[in-house]
Amino acid sequence: MMLPHSTDHQRTTIVCRPAAIAIHSVFTAVLALCLLFLSPAPLHAEDFGLLDQHGKFHQLSRYSNDNLVLIMPVSMNDPDSLVNAHAMQSLAHEMADQGIVALFLESDAAALHDPETRTQAIADWASAQDLTLPVLIDGSQTAAATLEVEALGEVIGMDPGGLSPYFRGQWDETAVRTAISDILAGRPVRPTFAEPAGPTLTYHYQETFTERGISYVDDIAPLLTERCAFCHIEDGLAPWAMNRYLMVMGWSPMMRETLVTKRMPPGQIDGQVGNWQKSHELSDEELAMLVTWIDQRAPREGEEDPLAEPRPEPPEWEAGEPDLIVDLPAQQIPATGTVDFMVERVPLSLQQDRWLSGIAYNVGEKSVLHSVLVYTIDKANGTNDPVELISPDNSDYFSVFVPGETVDKFSPDTGFLLKADQDLVVKLRYLTSGREELDETRLGLYFRDTPPQRRLRTITLQDEELAIPPNTANHKVVMRSETLSEDVRLESYSPHAHSRGTQMRLYLETPEQGDEDELLINVANFNFNWQLDYRQANENWLPDGSRLRAETIYDNSEANPFNADPDQELSHTYSDQGEMFSHFIRISEARPD
Repeated sequence: MMLPHSTDHQRTTIVCRPAAIAIHSVFTAVLALCLLFLSPAPLHAEDFGLLDQHGKFHQLSRYSNDNLVLIMPVSMNDPDSLVNAHAMQSLAHEMADQGIVALFLESDAAALHDPETRTQAIADWASAQDLTLPVLIDGSQTAAATLEVEALGEVIGMDPGGLSPYFRGQWDETAVRTAISDILAGRPVRPTFAEPAGPTLTYHYQETFTERGISYVDDIAPLLTERCAFCHIEDGLAPWAMNRYLMVMGWSPMMRETLVTKRMPPGQIDGQVGNWQKSHELSDEELAMLVTWIDQRAPREGEEDPLAEPRPEPPEWEAGEPDLIVDLPAQQIPATGTVDFMVERVPLSLQQDRWLSGIAYNVGEKSVLHSVLVYTIDKANGTNDPVELISPDNSDYFSVFVPGETVDKFSPDTGFLLKADQDLVVKLRYLTSGREELDETRLGLYFRDTPPQRRLRTITLQDEELAIPPNTANHKVVMRSETLSEDVRLESYSPHAHSRGTQMRLYLETPEQGDEDELLINVANFNFNWQLDYRQANENWLPDGSRLRAETIYDNSEANPFNADPDQELSHTYSDQGEMFSHFIRISEARPD
């Protein structure tokens, strides 16, 4: 089993107190320089992650239990690149039971296909060409650059465990079969492949950036400020702060790896499905620019450093003073180790029912608080059992906090009814920071002056009978909602699983659609570290008589780098030692009179 790139629950950071700031600054400067100049060439391992034509996420290192991954760059705009594609496809089907995986790589998409219709265009093309293997869509061409692809139609034989090529060159079936024989027998690969004879791959973005240049001041720093630096702050949850050029330069090799494998930015979804906010995707151009700049060894012009400029102190409450401030129970977090989820009941003393317009989070200790899920529960239910407190039979979920998003504001015509006879329940997750911390987080509740037109409600699909067999790579669990009794508006979607969850999808089923259910969202590369809430960017109405279908794919195999024990059968639990199937779908419906 490969070691994970990072741990799920524990980070190690350098403890820096005010008296040691000067020493710390010198140390981090030396560290950054060492990271940059002592890194072996090339600066990056040849791992990458991409979606295919069906919206499935593939990462080279996730095939570490296989013996060989064959990769062939093709282009839907160049028929010549397909000359050898079907031969590789036939060979892959023949030898699949011997741990031979084959993938096509479409890296011409950046300049030649509309990003909004690219996936469907490539899916239609692949179907017409009878390409049944995954076609990985490399719109930014960063995967091609990582693999140092020279020509369309060449074949690259990758060791998915070592993340390095066994062989590469012009397709030669005899040579490929000989190489496979050597690999399976544990011998050095013997064949020498001819130079690729196919059309040369043109790197559109890289050529553009080489011609015009990339400015740290005008291009890189503003992009990092907008997309990254609000989490990568001093004493924040991220493991290092993007607070000056030197830190970015030193960490740039790791930045490249996390960008190309899609681990960062967090919470990326399939941008071809639906219209969602908070999806955090970089555009092809942005990703290509960042990776090209890193590959150029992070050049900088002059001494100006926008990242080092002082930033205004954020207000205590970003949305203004709340109508009611709720203190959460203080939590003492150890310096190291794993901290399991904490579930706490928080008493309220409302004198009357109130409609909420939103909730804000005033985080006590940003370096350790990972997420907060908020529920309501009736006071008459006296349970304090953690499982019972967050069971959908007892409580109603209505909000989540993740770093960088401190306000959850509902739609202007919508409110959440908080009753006088209810308490709050919070589910807290913490990471350790290398030093003991005390977290004293507060919630800010905002009340409406008048009742809203629509009521916020959460459809919770949670499988409390969950059973995931051991050593299973693609275990699918499906749940459906009750049939909707009126037209409702979809507000947001928040899927949750633990470290074996890899993909979530939400479908709309209507009688009129038959077998053609509408895919509403595809969280193709789910990561347990980021339990996000995706909001609709435009109005999306779900009709009366329809229902929702939620799916989660689990990887309980050795190939999952976050899986502590693939031999374990997993059941539902709030603890991260087990697993969970939870899909929170927030809707707004007509307010009952």
